[in-house]
Amino acid sequence: MKITRTEFEDRYAAGTLKLALIGMSNIGKSYSGMRLATDFDFTLTEVDKLIWEELGETDMDAFAAWQGQPYSEGYEARERESMRLESAATAKALTTDARNPLLDTTGSVIYANESVLRDLSREWFTVYIEAAPEHLERLQQLYFAQPKPLAWAGHFRMIDGMDETASLKACYPKLLASRHERYAALADHTISSADILVPDNARLFELIKPIA
Repeated sequence: MKITRTEFEDRYAAGTLKLALIGMSNIGKSYSGMRLATDFDFTLTEVDKLIWEELGETDMDAFAAWQGQPYSEGYEARERESMRLESAATAKALTTDARNPLLDTTGSVIYANESVLRDLSREWFTVYIEAAPEHLERLQQLYFAQPKPLAWAGHFRMIDGMDETASLKACYPKLLASRHERYAALADHTISSADILVPDNARLFELIKPIA
């Protein structure tokens, strides 16, 4: 939803602003969402939490363990089920009547069904937190240190001469590049992951607003 800075501020004041954060897992969506919801008039919804609760899991680690890695047996079926649950959870979150709803989407929201993406594009101001070049290596390190549920969407393959982990690491940058294009196409506004490190929450709030 393309809006001007003035429209953003007017909707926020009226309590009708719908704001969604998109980007890779571990890029800082949850961190930014919590900061904005703490100091400003937003109602935060974490889609990942809705999914793991629907699965009967207790936290993100359990959700990740259930989904597994793309080389594990049954992964493709679990990925499909995860995406079905994600589309349903996101669709539910999009219908909220909360005051200034703030949506912390999953990293794979770009693979949600067409109706979900259409509603997100039409009714929500969507901010893409893009990985700064200096943060790309950190993203990979975080994923392999503490995996989160990740839809590979066909971007993983075993590479000759490499084991499963090495193949996974070799394919990860290609997944990031593919997702970047989809996030950018969905976004109404883009900020850098370096931007969200500003210590002042008021400054973060200004950064997520449209430029003009």
